[in-house]
Amino acid sequence: MNSDHSDLEKIEDGLSNKLIYRITEKENTKIIIDFSRDKQNFKNFFTVYEILQKINISIPKIYEVNQKQYKIYMQDFGKNRLNKIYNKDNLYKLLKLAVENLIVIQNESNLNNLKNLKEYTFEDLKIELKEFVTYYIPKNKKNSNFPTSKFYESWKSIFYSQNYNMKNFAHKDFEFVNLFFLENFESHLQCGIIDFQSAFKGFIGWDLISLLENPRINFTRDYNDKLIKYFYDNTSIIENFNTFLEQYYVLSLARQTRLLGRWRKLLSTNNDNKYLEYLKITKSRTTATLNNIKNFELRSMYEKYL
Repeated sequence: MNSDHSDLEKIEDGLSNKLIYRITEKENTKIIIDFSRDKQNFKNFFTVYEILQKINISIPKIYEVNQKQYKIYMQDFGKNRLNKIYNKDNLYKLLKLAVENLIVIQNESNLNNLKNLKEYTFEDLKIELKEFVTYYIPKNKKNSNFPTSKFYESWKSIFYSQNYNMKNFAHKDFEFVNLFFLENFESHLQCGIIDFQSAFKGFIGWDLISLLENPRINFTRDYNDKLIKYFYDNTSIIENFNTFLEQYYVLSLARQTRLLGRWRKLLSTNNDNKYLEYLKITKSRTTATLNNIKNFELRSMYEKYL
């Protein structure tokens, strides 16, 4: 299949190195994903695809693979991305639809199927936290004496004290921008899932955090408590609910921390005001998350330097 067509439509893919196009052939459309600038994730894509195709969820069918050009020709899920169609009236419905898919994924995946995925460790967390230390902290004058070593040590202590089970499937970027509403399907299959090549083994609630604590979309947290409990009640989580909730909010804080650094970096390099808005939303979500952090040392450090 030749991708050199005049009817190619480039699709924006955020911060990714891969290129995505929609191609029209007669009356049909297909998606082309070009991984030539992201060859490791080309390989990762098939590893994760093999896992997800065994689970009763909606992922795009693969039509053709060009190994030499690192291109994949796939089913087009259309233009109804959840981030484009949500509003105050359908928000809960779409969030619950997405959560139902997370429940199916967790209940139908098993350790043997996930054996080829990398397991998330504290070293991965430290690399992510470094974005906050490197790009966010230097921009605030009041943070000139930021205790970097203490910051990392506090996170190391709380990470290990939480006794996380990092053996579960984590999409990594399970958020509205990577989910589609498929009106011709029924039940939870109405949610199409893409962009899963960065998946790893991690906390069972990782993708729930990505979905409900989304920093790119400023919807309210009105439904979060209800959906967190719904997810917990319908998955096989060993920990009691309070322990799960504490783990959830600690990793939510970690994610928001990384993104504060990420948005500050991109604001400086790209000079795009959308990152200023993302920064504002993320800071607001970080503040809200802090209310659920029991570790006094970590919470007080954020309250002082945020």
